[in-house]
Amino acid sequence: MPDLEIARESERMQLAMPRPRVDIERMAGQWLKTNDKPQWIGRVDVAVDGDDLVVQVFGGGEAPSPSDWGTARSEILYAGTMQSGDALAGAFLCHYELPGMSIELQANLNLGLLVVATYVTFREQDALANRFTREFFRIAEAQEADA
Repeated sequence: MPDLEIARESERMQLAMPRPRVDIERMAGQWLKTNDKPQWIGRVDVAVDGDDLVVQVFGGGEAPSPSDWGTARSEILYAGTMQSGDALAGAFLCHYELPGMSIELQANLNLGLLVVATYVTFREQDALANRFTREFFRIAEAQEADA
């Protein structure tokens, strides 16, 4: 079967109902940046609220990132596979409306790290160029949490 036909067949795959719940608990915790240099995000706190995630982002000292972005609720959750709710390679998406900017935040688990990508759109187009960032975070140890 040619590759195109295999791809089309996988698109038609029927999932058992109800759709499996994504195991979002794996994404919860306090996530700390993996390097010491200033970056757009310094820390990401992820909490479970029912079947959603509540995400709070703290700036990493790189202007114009605010020190506290506040919280945002996950808009979309993704499992690591189509047949189950396994979140070993899961992901989520949320949005922030901050003074002067709109941010789409996408995050996924990869080899025990939380990989966070941001798509920043500045409202004043003449002041700053829109930007993309990708940063890596590790889960905090118990003694590091809220330190």
